[in-house]
Amino acid sequence: MRKKLLATAMMCFVMMSAQAQIYGYDDYVRMPTMDLYDPGVMNMAIRAQAEAAARQQEMAARRQEMFRFYASRALEAHKAQRWYDVIENATQAISIEPIGLIFVTRGEAYEALGYYKEALNDYKTGKKDNCPEAATAYNALKAKMKEMKKKK
Repeated sequence: MRKKLLATAMMCFVMMSAQAQIYGYDDYVRMPTMDLYDPGVMNMAIRAQAEAAARQQEMAARRQEMFRFYASRALEAHKAQRWYDVIENATQAISIEPIGLIFVTRGEAYEALGYYKEALNDYKTGKKDNCPEAATAYNALKAKMKEMKKKK
């Protein structure tokens, strides 16, 4: 009985070793004999996590750079009163990071072109972002629209 048990255990060990050698190249399949907390596996996981964090920081920096680029172009166009360029660049900046002040800039461009509903929507969105300039512009445009209705 003892010999039989020992032989069975030995045979299982040999089979697992042979199986581990056959599938040893595969990183995704771990054999039951391998410890889950193997330092090599843990190092790979830590390295992958660090690389993912670095990529995420790089993407955030790139997004911030693109936001600054479009926001500065929108402000330059605003100074030059090129309203369609303001709308285009502010829309790009908003798609990257919706900040209240950019909504005000785009709203002013819409207002200058006579698109009052769009301007009101932008001012309202800026107000939701707790931007005081948006609240002031919203109230001023509401009053202006009220006067325009009275004149009709």
